[in-house]
Amino acid sequence: MSEIQITPSNIRQFGEPDGAVFCLITNPDILDKFDVVESEGYAGFQIIPFTSEDTFEDLLDSRIPEKAHVLVVSPFAFFKSPPQDRLGAQRKLIAMACNSTPTDFETIKHFLGVLERTDPDAQQAFADRFFDIGSEAEYLRIVDPVNGTEARFDHQDESYFWSEQAGPIGSGEQQLAPPGEISVLPLRIMDFDDELNLAVNGTIALQGYPILHNGAPSYTRADQARLHKKLATMENTPVIATVADGVVEKIDVPGKEAQDAADVLNAMFETDSRYRKVWELGFAINTTLTMFPGNVAMNETFGGNGGTLHFGLGLTPYTQYHLDIICPNTSVLTNKDETLIAGLAPRKPGTGMSRNRNAGCACLEG
Repeated sequence: MSEIQITPSNIRQFGEPDGAVFCLITNPDILDKFDVVESEGYAGFQIIPFTSEDTFEDLLDSRIPEKAHVLVVSPFAFFKSPPQDRLGAQRKLIAMACNSTPTDFETIKHFLGVLERTDPDAQQAFADRFFDIGSEAEYLRIVDPVNGTEARFDHQDESYFWSEQAGPIGSGEQQLAPPGEISVLPLRIMDFDDELNLAVNGTIALQGYPILHNGAPSYTRADQARLHKKLATMENTPVIATVADGVVEKIDVPGKEAQDAADVLNAMFETDSRYRKVWELGFAINTTLTMFPGNVAMNETFGGNGGTLHFGLGLTPYTQYHLDIICPNTSVLTNKDETLIAGLAPRKPGTGMSRNRNAGCACLEG
């Protein structure tokens, strides 16, 4: 008996059906858990099994129609976003980020609900304001007034790669689910270069909710859970990081409650120095998302009431893990008039930062 009904027309990111075939790609173990409800305007639907032996590009060639709205829910098999030119001009793809952390069926059900509640037009307006205001600022101030930290981010470097996961999906486009993130890296995801960095300087308070994504190197779920449990001690007590040119030089622990988190971070720094680099700043803007307890990748787009910032350390598949730390106390302000760039205050239009829409995140794991 199915446990989740999926109504394609409720996923507003896809837009009008326009005669497309709705395709649910999921793992054989949970194939019978889903029931797809026929929706007006769709030519039909398919539920297609996907295993760790399959490649998504093979499914594009053999199973998925040329005109399709595709939802991937694959907790038990690694999903890699296809190159944009392989997706096809008439397909639209949404992939739930549910393999890089343990994801059970209740978690999937929760975030499918988040996906349906997310208003793509409201997110697009949020993203438009973000880029308009950010483009006019000389630099951004990253401030945590609760913990008394401040860092400067010189965000106008033309080499930075800004990725936008928000708003409606156009034909031939793809997006992670639940949507709602604007992220910046010092490089395109596939162009790893240890010499590149984000120009972040000052102190940042790592206090909030860690997400520990697995990478391609060998790991165990038990180790992932053990490390996450220790990192989660920063939820109520901060770890203060001193950052120079995007590299963490040292960390301090004002309260002993977060000592376990600091110890894990120091161990990661010692094992692989690449963890010291802040590879990603993620501006999460999904304000309809309610946090799901535990180490859950799909919490990454949690935007609170007006947007939240998370810091990304490590870059999978190159490092064993990618660590995102969601920091609700942190505000991002422009230097010009101290506009809260991730907030909901009125913003004036401008021009500037180059925007990219794709299904990639700071890591390549799905």
